Order: sequence, then C-alpha cells, then structure tokens
Amino acid sequence: MHKTAMERPYKALFIDIDNTLLTFRPSAERAFRKTFEAMGITYEPSYYEVYYWIGDVLWTQQQRQQITVQEIHDTIFHRLLAALAIDADADAFGKFFHQQLHEEAILEPEAAEALSYLSERYKLYVASNGILEMQRSRLQVAGILHYFSDLFVSDDIGAEKPAEAFFEEAMRRSGVAPNEVLFIGDSLQADMMGALRSGIDRCWYNSHAAPVPESLPLNYVIQHLSEVKTFL
Repeated sequence: MHKTAMERPYKALFIDIDNTLLTFRPSAERAFRKTFEAMGITYEPSYYEVYYWIGDVLWTQQQRQQITVQEIHDTIFHRLLAALAIDADADAFGKFFHQQLHEEAILEPEAAEALSYLSERYKLYVASNGILEMQRSRLQVAGILHYFSDLFVSDDIGAEKPAEAFFEEAMRRSGVAPNEVLFIGDSLQADMMGALRSGIDRCWYNSHAAPVPESLPLNYVIQHLSEVKTFL
C-alpha cells in the first residue's frame, strides 16, 4: 500500500542526478568522443560500448560497497585502454573526459517541469554519488541548479550511497528526520536500498518499466517524473 502525501507530510525531497534528473549516457558519449578526438586517436562507436560495459561492472561493485567512486574514476580508463589495446596515457584520458563531462547535461523527460512543481512545495536537495563540482556544473548547464537548497554529493559528504553514513549526513545537513524526507532515484541498490536502511521513504523512478522487485519495499513507483504530482 503506497502512502499518500497526507499520510506522510514530507518536509524535504532528496533527488538523485544521473538517470533521474539527467540522462547520463548521451552526455557521457559526447564527452567520450571529444576525448578521443583531443587525444588524436580515431574514434570508433564500439569503444563506448566497451567503456559502458567496464563501467557497469565497476558501478555494481561500488553499489556493493566493494570499491569507491574515486577508484572508478582512477581505474576505468586504464582498463578501457588495455581492453582496446591502445597505447596512451590513461590518466590524461580520464582527466580530459571528466573535464568535458562538466559541460555535458541532458535533462530526463519532464525533469524541469517536475522540479518547478516540487520546489514550490518542498525543500529540494541533490543526493548523488560523484564529484561535487562536476555535478554542480552539470546541473547549472542543464538550468536546474537553482531549484536545490543544497547538494549532497559523495566526495563532499565523505560517504557514498548506499552507505547509511551518506544518508545520515544528508539528513544532518538538511535538518530533517528520516520520516520527513522522501528519496527519489533510479537505482534500486544505491538509492532505494540505501534509503530503506536509513528509514527514509522511497520513490523509484523506473523509466524503463523494469519488473518491480517484491523483496524491496517501495512507497511509490513512477515511470514518468510528472507522476510525482499525483502524490506530492
């Protein structure tokens, strides 16, 4: 049974960034292509598929709290260039890629409209794994930074989702209790499981209409961001 807004009057919303507010893949692909061009290496579309596969493996390990976001940033291009048998400076690749990613931002459908609606009713906070300055820049490029009272990003928070320490520090900084906040995010493991462990209500943004897991209690499930208007 999903709670209604009247049953649980939230004071704040914590919202994930990548694949919740911003669509990550097309932004990353553009930054990726620019990186190869800048490094003087002929780009092949298949290269991004290899990068995506390596990243998927690493991010799964991060969600299991086996490695950190920083370790992903430090190692992913070393693994990529080795897999592609390209002899180049992996650290230079990674640095340039992340510089380019600062300037790339594509909004998820209905994200701006949903934020405009929600910001008139709740305090909004970003809750994201990543690098604070990169995420701030991307939100600014997307034109949605002004909706947020604060940005809770893992490298600044000192912990990463799904660790309870991330959610506890976000609540401390925002001055809300677990029963006063709703988390909106796309990741079952990092967002929904992490919020559950911290006693925070959960709204799963299931944009691809994936099967809803019976083993993970969710307060709300939405396929479109505009659906938040039906219960918030």
